[in-house]
Amino acid sequence: MPPRKTPSTQVLLDVLDALPPGQRLWVHGAGHGLYPLLGRGDAVQVLRCGPGALGRGDVALMRQGRKLVAHVVVSTRPWLTASLLGGTDPPGGVTLGRVVAVRRGPWVIPLPRPFRPALWVARQAMAAAWARPESRLVYRGVRDFFFSGWSRPLRQRLVGPLEVRLLRADDLDALLVFAGERLVVSPGFLRRQLRERWGLDASSRRGAAAGAFDGQGRLQGFAWVDSYRQEALPLDGVWVRSLVVAPQARRMKVATRLLGCLVDEARSQGEARVYADIDDDNAASLRTFGGAGFRRAAPELTRRTNEAWDAAGRTKALVVLERDLEP
Repeated sequence: MPPRKTPSTQVLLDVLDALPPGQRLWVHGAGHGLYPLLGRGDAVQVLRCGPGALGRGDVALMRQGRKLVAHVVVSTRPWLTASLLGGTDPPGGVTLGRVVAVRRGPWVIPLPRPFRPALWVARQAMAAAWARPESRLVYRGVRDFFFSGWSRPLRQRLVGPLEVRLLRADDLDALLVFAGERLVVSPGFLRRQLRERWGLDASSRRGAAAGAFDGQGRLQGFAWVDSYRQEALPLDGVWVRSLVVAPQARRMKVATRLLGCLVDEARSQGEARVYADIDDDNAASLRTFGGAGFRRAAPELTRRTNEAWDAAGRTKALVVLERDLEP
């Protein structure tokens, strides 16, 4: 079965604008503000209505610029919304309707009005806990345990086969959903890179981005290779950037396949070498790159790279790796 294509954000906005009050519609890619209740690519069912039909504790589907978000209403006078784990949103945005159900994988969970007080209490407690660094450390420890090697066979069945390939221009929505949860890169930067550099045909592509797509067209992993000169860093060549794999897809060789895809593309673009800079305490990434044929670069390059990042405000020490690309 071919991957299901997710409508673009603009198409969804047009459909929602034309939807009469009282009608319902399933919307994908708007639920990342409800994390961990919903993950990327999961769906919400929206009942078309205005803000006057919502109360504190309801989940509102909002349009913020060209972005759709499903957030909890924390106040109606003044009107304020917030993600489950974050602070309140800035003023503005257009209320499109009330979320009446959520769908995560095969499961559909209704959100009836009596559920509203419980969601409000849960949101307040979760946001307060998440604001404490020790709570985030505990969460990450539990997450790492459940996504370690013992659970790999089960996760492989749940995630299904993954297609690793270069990103195309029509992968923008999937990329932005993944970025909203996993990346610190701005959506505007990713949109511009995909439109002007990565998503072009082979003859004009500069740099590249690769993704691991599941059967529903959702990204489970992402990496890109490009020049640091774009960001005014005095480093030549192309560098592997933002190699990120979703927890449920880890320990499945996804990172190695992403690197292989990018290395092949860099070779086809005529590059003689690919570099990577990795935090010196990131043992897992160092092992992954080492298994993909990367070796430590010369001390002089490592020194210059750390100096360049220090000048840009980064404080962690970096290990620089390189891989020669034989013809």
